Amino acid sequence: MQKFSELNYISPDYEKEKAALLKSKEGMANASSYENFRDLWLSRKKADQYLDMLTDLAYIRFLTDTSDTFYKNTVHTDSIEEPQIRLLRKECDDVLLDSLYIEGIKAEFGDKIIQDMRIRRSLSGENAVSLQLEENRLCIEYNKLVSSGKSKEARSSEIDDLYNSMINVRTNLAKSLGFDSYIEMAYRIQGRIDYGKEAISSFRSQVLDVITPACAVFEKERPQDNSVPIGAVGNIVHTVKNIFHEISQESSDFINFIYDYELFDVESRLNKRPFYCCCMLSHYKAPFIICDLKANGNDALMFIHELGHGFAFYTAARSQKLFEYHRSTVSINEVHSKTMELLAYPYLELIVGEHKDNFRRNHLYEALRYLPYRCAIDEFEHKVYENTTLTKSQRCELWSEIEQKYMPWRAGSNHESVKRGTSWYSQPHLFNAPFSYIDYNFAQMSAFEFYGRSKINYQETWKDYLAFCSKGGSTNYLNLLAAGKLVNPFSVGAVADICAPILNELYG
Repeated sequence: MQKFSELNYISPDYEKEKAALLKSKEGMANASSYENFRDLWLSRKKADQYLDMLTDLAYIRFLTDTSDTFYKNTVHTDSIEEPQIRLLRKECDDVLLDSLYIEGIKAEFGDKIIQDMRIRRSLSGENAVSLQLEENRLCIEYNKLVSSGKSKEARSSEIDDLYNSMINVRTNLAKSLGFDSYIEMAYRIQGRIDYGKEAISSFRSQVLDVITPACAVFEKERPQDNSVPIGAVGNIVHTVKNIFHEISQESSDFINFIYDYELFDVESRLNKRPFYCCCMLSHYKAPFIICDLKANGNDALMFIHELGHGFAFYTAARSQKLFEYHRSTVSINEVHSKTMELLAYPYLELIVGEHKDNFRRNHLYEALRYLPYRCAIDEFEHKVYENTTLTKSQRCELWSEIEQKYMPWRAGSNHESVKRGTSWYSQPHLFNAPFSYIDYNFAQMSAFEFYGRSKINYQETWKDYLAFCSKGGSTNYLNLLAAGKLVNPFSVGAVADICAPILNELYG
């Protein structure tokens, strides 16, 4: 592989790509043996992987320099062509799902790839296309609105109207695809195969019983800001590299790969989007980290967070046969990144010096206090989509009730959005990624568990974390947890058990 700056971008010929997909579809349909079918399928997947790498490469170069008109136009073209490419890929998947050779693919590559194809099939249909386009249009309108510069008060009515339209469109979309409600469809979108509404409801109750009272105590004396200044951005880059060298041989090899091939862009500058993300160049099995560092302690951990995503992808890409298995769902992917932050705690002195103890305490508490909030958002979503005829004012009353239940310390707030029951307006997941926000809580539980174990035996915990990362997205959620020797967060008493070491540290 070349350094990132030297990678050659070749504009895709989308007509050739479409023709190749049609040819693959026909060849797979007429395959005379499993070996012939398998080779055609893998060949198509290799081509898919390369095309995805090209679109990701263009996207990265656009994010890091939005003034570059070539990549700006390229990203626009890719967004126009992507739906047709996705449809043709689905048609190839359908050939596999209806093929006599499906059992051979399962035996060689596992059930997960087949499960994912069946989910995608259940989420598409001719009657759904117009509604899916309308949903996309509404999401675009929401993004335009929140970046319009209008005050919260000025855009509140428009946000309410947009959310109302989204609820109606999504409900009709779910019905057009045969689902009982949009909740059922959303769970399918999130890949929730091995747990459902009851498990999540039980988890929310545990957070309410264990975490809400603890946060109510801590909120009486809020921790200080964690933005401890640590000098130039170059200091962060150098320090983080040293930390990854210290953690393990695997993390050392990874960070050398990232730095040697210049697979990160962390400087803040004009025409670079202020963004934190980890992109995946799957053809090269290489992550690319984008950050907007401001040279403080929080930013250093944000960089480590994104490197956690990159490490997991890098590790799984070298362990799993299929590139679809190099990543998983949010509930797993965020375990990788959140855990890496916590595994960096023994090296905090390298980042913030004498502030390390307060910094760790504040960082832990920030992670803890989001648990009730995300549960509140999730319960709100369930009730909104269960009662789709709620008026705007009824939704705000509902939010106020749920907010006070999970976060009673907000009761005396003078903030206008809290008094009016509109603080949910600022949560983009409600609009752009419904029913996904709670996944960050599940991930936080597993990260807390890894952290608690690391305080007892760091090296053994690292081995379990490495095994967990190497599985990528090759199986379902609960199976992946088992690979890391992690507790099912929905089981009775799990939240109290997992969070006990965290609460003890905070109380101490």
